[in-house]
Amino acid sequence: MNPAKIVLILAVVVVLVVLWGRVMGRKDPDRPLVGLTDGVRAKVSREISAGHKINAIKIYREATGAPLADAKRAVDSWFVPGQGPGVRDAAASFTEGRLTDEGRARISELILAGRREDAMTLYAEATGASGSEAQAIIRSWDTSQDY
Repeated sequence: MNPAKIVLILAVVVVLVVLWGRVMGRKDPDRPLVGLTDGVRAKVSREISAGHKINAIKIYREATGAPLADAKRAVDSWFVPGQGPGVRDAAASFTEGRLTDEGRARISELILAGRREDAMTLYAEATGASGSEAQAIIRSWDTSQDY
């Protein structure tokens, strides 16, 4: 057999193996998946807030068994209102008491005055939230509520 044909066949096999691995993702069948528990969501939110997106994707994949592309898509939309679970996690700061009544009132005033950037900064400073968390909360802030 011609050496060029052997090289071509090996190249095709390698490409097929790589593509199959990317499509199927790495899954360890012996390891049970825990899913998106509160603890996992909190870990992912912390990693994203700290700017460690790759770690967040890794944690998400380990918990859910999702392929890389799906995990990346989930982490990218984590703090997008109406899409990501991170918005709910960031909103939990209300119930945890990290934001005072005065802070809520001031944020509502800033939003009504059209100063969303200032409202995001105040929210982030008051709660310790990341910029993306603050942005998600301020985007969905309901100024009609009596905070």
